[in-house]
Amino acid sequence: MSRPPNAALARRVVRIVAVVLAGFSVVSSALILIACVVNDLRIDQDMGSATATVAEVTDRRAAVVFDAGDGHLVRPKTGVFYPVGLTEGQRVQVEFRRANPDLVRVSGRSWTLAVIPALSVPAVVVPLAALAYAAASQRVHRQSPRIAPADAR
Repeated sequence: MSRPPNAALARRVVRIVAVVLAGFSVVSSALILIACVVNDLRIDQDMGSATATVAEVTDRRAAVVFDAGDGHLVRPKTGVFYPVGLTEGQRVQVEFRRANPDLVRVSGRSWTLAVIPALSVPAVVVPLAALAYAAASQRVHRQSPRIAPADAR
């Protein structure tokens, strides 16, 4: 069996990489949404509520401090879920899982807030991967048939 020419091999690699990247972006986004749904369900099954103070806001998370009902203050390591629009010093209502107060979200917010951010990655990656796949396909790169001039017959 002979090896395909370098150009054909390169096209094949591009197509494989495009499919893998598109698949990875879709699967990872789906897993993020599933994790959000599962965390919300866990909070809903064993819900406590409290007034929290926003202690710190960074680009990636917002840290809150609240009393979980037993007298000690809780500051979840991962911050609060769905922190959009929070500012330091702000007091907000939060819902948390009593068995694990590190699972905390801002009251009235749910996994649906994660849909647009989660789907934004595959919304960009999948079309770009499709373009790369199409550009590397055989049909784009095949030679046009040569038509002999009429007087050459």
